Amino acid sequence: MFRGKVKIKLNTPRKWEGEEIDSLELDFGIITGEMLNTCEKDTIGGGNISIFNRPTSSEYCARLAAVISGKPFRFIEKMLFDDYEKIWQTVSAFIMHRDPQEFYNQFTEGDEEKKNFTEPAEKKPDTEKPPATPK
Repeated sequence: MFRGKVKIKLNTPRKWEGEEIDSLELDFGIITGEMLNTCEKDTIGGGNISIFNRPTSSEYCARLAAVISGKPFRFIEKMLFDDYEKIWQTVSAFIMHRDPQEFYNQFTEGDEEKKNFTEPAEKKPDTEKPPATPK
């Protein structure tokens, strides 16, 4: 079982309580049964039934990430999709008994090439003439 730390680099750095945060360190070596139980109770208490399959519950995994990073759940929950996705899925890998560092490395492989993936395409100049209007 993995007992190390995984440093998640954020694509979008965030300010939290006056501090600029550009990465989040997840310490998988400190996880206890009590932490898992608390995350389960908090997730179910919020009405989220996805907890019945812990590795696929983004909320459960994000709650556990909050505990092992020392940041509040709200901090993680307010992240943009790409950063939130990296964090909860890395925790999910750990819950499924996979090496979270190896998962994170594979998950983020090629991030530099994907950086501009969602930017709009350049608009080509309109070379066609509009149809003539009847007189």
